[in-house]
Amino acid sequence: MEKYSRYKAVDFLDDEYFIQWLIKPDNEQETFWNEFVEKYPSQKAEIDEARLIFGMLQPEQERLSLDETYGIWNRVLETTKRRTSKTWVRVLKYAAVLALIFASGALSFYIYQLNQQTHFDLSEVDQQATNEAKIILADGTEVSLEQKESLITYNESGNQLVVNNDTIDQIRQQGRETMNKVIIPYGKKSMITLSDGTKVWLNAGSQLIYPSAFLRKKREVVLIGEAYFDVAKNTAKPFVVRASDMRVKVLGTRFDVSAYPEDPIIETILEEGSVSLEVMGKGLLGQSEEIILKPNQKISLNKENGETWIREVDVSMYTSWKDGMLKSEKEDLARLIKKVERYYNINIKIKDPLVGLYKISGKLDLKNSPEQTLNIIKLTVPIDWNKKSNGDFVIIKK
Repeated sequence: MEKYSRYKAVDFLDDEYFIQWLIKPDNEQETFWNEFVEKYPSQKAEIDEARLIFGMLQPEQERLSLDETYGIWNRVLETTKRRTSKTWVRVLKYAAVLALIFASGALSFYIYQLNQQTHFDLSEVDQQATNEAKIILADGTEVSLEQKESLITYNESGNQLVVNNDTIDQIRQQGRETMNKVIIPYGKKSMITLSDGTKVWLNAGSQLIYPSAFLRKKREVVLIGEAYFDVAKNTAKPFVVRASDMRVKVLGTRFDVSAYPEDPIIETILEEGSVSLEVMGKGLLGQSEEIILKPNQKISLNKENGETWIREVDVSMYTSWKDGMLKSEKEDLARLIKKVERYYNINIKIKDPLVGLYKISGKLDLKNSPEQTLNIIKLTVPIDWNKKSNGDFVIIKK
């Protein structure tokens, strides 16, 4: 067992005992790997990454489901550091090794993506280090989004998109979904109209990965951060949002998902229609839980322990950001300040942690300057603020 304590993902993929466990686990193997993770919890990220790669390299009929693949992928995003390109050269060597394990079948679309555009599938999220809003197209072309609130619209076939007032043609491979990625740093927002007519408002500090045209049985996107969705109804093709440890499945409805990597809580708020949520179980062998959400309900998921809770809410409190407003009702000051930081792309430190527990109720117009916004907040709770020479803000008790 100790030898595995220093293994990287690529080492696990070269280990026969590990591969046997992934293909056809028995009770002894499951006990061994569960005990291993308990003894060496820091290795869970490497095992998750190895399982992800393994799933992508399997043939169509045997590979991990998209549910498992994206679930593992999101856990890898939260727990691992950026891998260098040299690491992925090492990983690709295992494609040939793993291919020999399977008797038949072509490699999945995801190994194609791994070879061609790895940054769509396994890029680490570091929004604070990313100050440029942009779209990354499947061929690697980067299109800068210069406006504070950019508009992106795809045509029905997905081979053309309009970015603000500029039209861009995109070459698509016949029969394959062409993956695009929008990155919106702190301080900016974007509204995206997908090829099926679904509208997505992407909040500051967020990313969306999606196909330019939906060719599969499900319309699937990956969200990192926060977005409001107005989904075009299509009973034949459910719309699925994958966000960290939660999957949101709908036919046509309006809802908000907040799943920032640095936040301990994931939230989904339903405005209209109904959604089915699948919450991934904790641990290597954790079971998923399916929950149905009704309008004006919010579900919260604790990423650490997997606990969920549902309550009735005023939806506008959670969706007003897309209209440049922040509403709050007895919200912790610390949580409100985090939203303000993201919107303006500024750093605000609360000097006394107890001050962060003050409850805030009211409405903030984010069209104001950061200074004006902080002045409005200090009219509500007994605080003051000052601005440092480096541009950061400090909140102190009055």
